Amino acid sequence: MSFLLKKLVLLIILHVSLSEGALLPYGKAHVRLTNLLGSGSSLTIHCQSKDDDLGVHVLVFKDSFEWSFKPKFFIPSTLFFCKLQWQSKVMSFDSYRETRDLQGCNKYCYWDVTPDGPCMLKHGGNRGYDFCYSWDNKKIVGIEQGHGQDMP
Repeated sequence: MSFLLKKLVLLIILHVSLSEGALLPYGKAHVRLTNLLGSGSSLTIHCQSKDDDLGVHVLVFKDSFEWSFKPKFFIPSTLFFCKLQWQSKVMSFDSYRETRDLQGCNKYCYWDVTPDGPCMLKHGGNRGYDFCYSWDNKKIVGIEQGHGQDMP
């Protein structure tokens, strides 16, 4: 195949794969935070990435905030982080980090914000959490890499 034809084929493949995630294995990612702090408890969240500010939202008990986006699969660098405020407690955590979540929660990264901290639901419909962040010391517990590590 001539050099020009190879270049044209590569450009077509790249264009198709970047448009709406057609050839990408995972498509859009979905992140959801749900307030499970208890009846009468409101949660203030402010989530953003380097490029997108999703604004400030106040969630009442059992209310959720959800967004979706296309991760950068070829160079895994997509990062969304959220600042949470509940009563006098404030913390920030990575709600989606592509290097952690592309193979972890994959397309659906769902978080329950509990009195202990935000916890990522197990992937694949399994009950329980993969890991949790603590309000008090911002440690993660229950993650596969170990217990009580600093926030990744």
